[in-house]
Amino acid sequence: MALAEVSRNQFSRELVNAITKNALEQSSQPGVNTVVSPASIQSCLTLAFMAASGSTAEELRQGLHLGPGDRAHIARSFGEFWTTSCNYGAMGPVLKSVNRLYVNDTLELQPEFNAVAWDFFQSKAEAVKFSNAVAVTDQINSWVKEQTEDKISELLQSDAVDQETSAVLINALYFKGKWRKPFTPETTQQDDFCLNLRDRVKVDMMYQEDKFKYAELPHLQARAVQLPYEHSNISMLIILPDTTCGILDLEERLKSVDLADIEDAMTLEDVDIAMPKLTIEFDVDLKDVLMQLGISEVFGNEANLDRLFTTKTGQKISAAKHRGYISINEAGSEAAAATFMKIVPMSLNMQKKLFKVDHPFVFYIRSSQAVFFAGRVVCPPSDLKRDSIASLDDSSRASLSQESK
Repeated sequence: MALAEVSRNQFSRELVNAITKNALEQSSQPGVNTVVSPASIQSCLTLAFMAASGSTAEELRQGLHLGPGDRAHIARSFGEFWTTSCNYGAMGPVLKSVNRLYVNDTLELQPEFNAVAWDFFQSKAEAVKFSNAVAVTDQINSWVKEQTEDKISELLQSDAVDQETSAVLINALYFKGKWRKPFTPETTQQDDFCLNLRDRVKVDMMYQEDKFKYAELPHLQARAVQLPYEHSNISMLIILPDTTCGILDLEERLKSVDLADIEDAMTLEDVDIAMPKLTIEFDVDLKDVLMQLGISEVFGNEANLDRLFTTKTGQKISAAKHRGYISINEAGSEAAAATFMKIVPMSLNMQKKLFKVDHPFVFYIRSSQAVFFAGRVVCPPSDLKRDSIASLDDSSRASLSQESK
């Protein structure tokens, strides 16, 4: 595996661990669903790295696992990764990552930073009047909503910016893919999902049997199955604890496991799969999370972002926010994420394996190069409509949008 791939996957693992830990601490219970995009978050922060110098840059380099190369090498590697990963339709899933930099119209970007942002991050700089907070946040929210096919709306409140804001970095990541082997809508039926040994909720459970990559993972006390998306190397990896209440132990064990090792352990088996339809949205304040990963200086008055503007006025990141969304149904998955950073002064067959996802589990939408989305499901929505969307075709977009509201 290439060094860049190892670095992206290592950052993803550390980020998901920190976000899960924070979510559990804040909720004081295991019943919190999450979905985040490590790829989106790393995109936004790598663009910030391009503006940093000194110890601020070194912290970002280490925390993001960007490797030893110079800025030009990192930018080129990053640009090549997204160029080869993104697909905007035709054959295969839609996967798009887009960046936008909103700059206070009283400031001027360094030409070198502007060139790198455009050449390798496809990040367009747009001058705005942050003093008109309502209009600017409406503008940013509209852009994010458009880029994520209406899945991420109202990312920012009007008080997210003010006249002191120097710039806002935004990354939006959107994914829509059809299963290579879709579930049959007619077989979907209500079934129990066990929240713990005592409580359960009714969910719309999808069923199918076919050949899938499958592994029993005794060292994790779990099993895994991989659901590929058509015409792509992207798949959903589902890891299911052996016990109903095993998700916390599983997440602890996963801290030291490379997902590539799990994939290497999988073999093609006849698998009878049952899994719930679900839609999840999750918001996270990234500042505390990133500090746990050793990225703290960029948030303080000692931050050095001197490569960003022509002016020598000191700058720092005052806020970092992320929102993830995923919807899973018989036809496939639709997922979106947006990351915001404000800069201021994821027949009977005896050999057949039964894989029934009827208790808390973790999932990843990934390729061998990166984790695009990651999450945990511990309490699926129990009020799913029985007439939920059974197709992700463009002709169904209107009904899909309605379903997600």
